[in-house]
Amino acid sequence: MEGESPAKALCEEATCPLCLDFFKDPVTIDCGHNFCRSCLAKCWGEPGPEASCPQCRESIPQRTFRPNRQLANVAELVQKLQEGGRKKEGRREACKLHQEPLKLFCREDEAPICMVCDRSKEHRGHNVIPLDEAFQEYKEKTKLLLESLRKKKEEFKDQQYVQELRRKDCQTQLDLEKMKIKSLFEGMQRFLEEKQHFCLAQLEDLEKEMEKRQDKTLAKLAKEISQLSLLITEMEEKCLQPVSNFLQDIKNSLIRCEKNLGGYVPDVSPDLNERLKITSQKISALQKASESYKESLEETLIKAVWEQTINTDLLSKAPNRVNVTLDPETACSRLILSQDLKNVRMLRYVDMFCQEAFVLGRERFTSGRHCWQIEVSSKQWAVGIARDSVRKKENINPDTDNSIWAVGVKSYNYDYEVCIFPKVGSFDLIRNIRKLRVVLNYEAGQVDFFDDSVNDLIYAFTSISFSGEEIRPFFSIPEEGTLKC
Repeated sequence: MEGESPAKALCEEATCPLCLDFFKDPVTIDCGHNFCRSCLAKCWGEPGPEASCPQCRESIPQRTFRPNRQLANVAELVQKLQEGGRKKEGRREACKLHQEPLKLFCREDEAPICMVCDRSKEHRGHNVIPLDEAFQEYKEKTKLLLESLRKKKEEFKDQQYVQELRRKDCQTQLDLEKMKIKSLFEGMQRFLEEKQHFCLAQLEDLEKEMEKRQDKTLAKLAKEISQLSLLITEMEEKCLQPVSNFLQDIKNSLIRCEKNLGGYVPDVSPDLNERLKITSQKISALQKASESYKESLEETLIKAVWEQTINTDLLSKAPNRVNVTLDPETACSRLILSQDLKNVRMLRYVDMFCQEAFVLGRERFTSGRHCWQIEVSSKQWAVGIARDSVRKKENINPDTDNSIWAVGVKSYNYDYEVCIFPKVGSFDLIRNIRKLRVVLNYEAGQVDFFDDSVNDLIYAFTSISFSGEEIRPFFSIPEEGTLKC
């Protein structure tokens, strides 16, 4: 076995991965893989601007390849060596029971046999064919099985890609729900803080008024006490005077005493106590409302967040992946569309969103969730969705038009700016966007835009009213460059 390993490896190197036979007129493509010229042409099919390697799936612009004469010579030599080895093995290999050459193949036992075996009781009545014929037959079966395995592998790759898209979309939806919950509770927190400041401010005003009124009352009482102290001192001195002096002007002195006895300072505490009582009742009512609110919120969270928002439907209802093609009937003469209707470019610069700069996709949506990918190579572009009726309009104002929802990019040297249409603002990017993913949810009235290279959400339109109208993919490329869908 050790002696056969290098020979087997050499045979594999000289074998075309498409037809599983020795190379015939081999060619090399840009990624370095080799194929028979005819096999590669059959695999690539109709001519087009680019294709991909059948082995590694790398993109091959312009479908370029070059002849590999050295590999052709190696394949021819290996084939001759293998054929020579088969002849030698044919002479060497013999039946272990009869020591005769193995020239036949028993279909029932699926094993090579000799002429003596064919006449023996063990194989009598069996379907026996020549060994070379069996070799060709089983080789063809093996090729077909290998082709089926390759197709199955591609199916699994497609499923893997779809699952990755689903995972990305689910994660995006979960991130959006997290943002909603965070925003909701931040809003509630701001509301409660505002109400807290309002209630505390009312209590502070009551406290200031109480202090002010009590200070006024205390000042008046202090004044009355001072006056009474002077009067008491005066009357005590008068009581010590002789009779004649004591009785002099006694009437006025008594009147002054009686007058001061009638002085009254109003008590403000009952009014304040009543106001404090009312405030306390309000706080108790607020306390009960808070407890009821917490219970209601807890119940709502259990039902809405866990049973509805984070639902298994979120994981199962992944968007339908759409292979978008361009509609030539919606493209002006300045736009050049590729033969397969997957690429578009502009002849010369025009204003973004003018009638001469955009083209719609052929696909129309009136329900469901759908996604598609776009590759761009231009300094200025915009992609999104549009109502089917937009193609009938003579003039379009991207800032206010309710027929288009799109994200555009403008680049200035190494600076990149994202513009949102209809106009809701713009923001800068640290890198240019080359690959996008658009996700449309018709029933929810939502369209999300992702930088597909890093799976970052660029922008999301929500609560759009499509009114049952057909929605189509939208593409604008007003400058030199290409856009591929």
